[in-house]
Amino acid sequence: MLDSKVNFERVCGIVKEWKWCELKAGLEKKIISKKEIILYAYLIISEDTAQFDKVIELSIAEEEEVEDILSELVLKEEKKSLETINSKWIFAIIYDAYIYLRDKVYDVIEDVYAEFEYPDEISNLVRYMPCVDNRPLNVKLDEYIEINKRIFDIKDEFTCVK
Repeated sequence: MLDSKVNFERVCGIVKEWKWCELKAGLEKKIISKKEIILYAYLIISEDTAQFDKVIELSIAEEEEVEDILSELVLKEEKKSLETINSKWIFAIIYDAYIYLRDKVYDVIEDVYAEFEYPDEISNLVRYMPCVDNRPLNVKLDEYIEINKRIFDIKDEFTCVK
């Protein structure tokens, strides 16, 4: 489990769109809580929301109902690989720290590195890993952020969901 609590509401201000499978993975890793999933469902409801009835049901669910409803929503969406899901969480957590916890960003990176079982995609951002290209960590971090902002179509407009 991550040493520092992820502020999911703040993360949603950065990465606005989440698939149900991504939220389920976040719940399983204890990155987010059932209450946060209920709140997310509430915040995204609109007439064109996919699986509208289930999302409404989730938005008013009791915590003990969340996993079952979430599993039903996951079954109805396009499958994503665990690697892709994890990459999004890794980026979202690191980008949140990059913006809001700049003095602790490398501590957060090390927590994420361990929590996600040492992914290669961020090994060059970990302070205790050997440097293979002689570039400063801050340069590599800036590059990682910019590349992933393009991958996840992130704009620098930090607002809450909806």
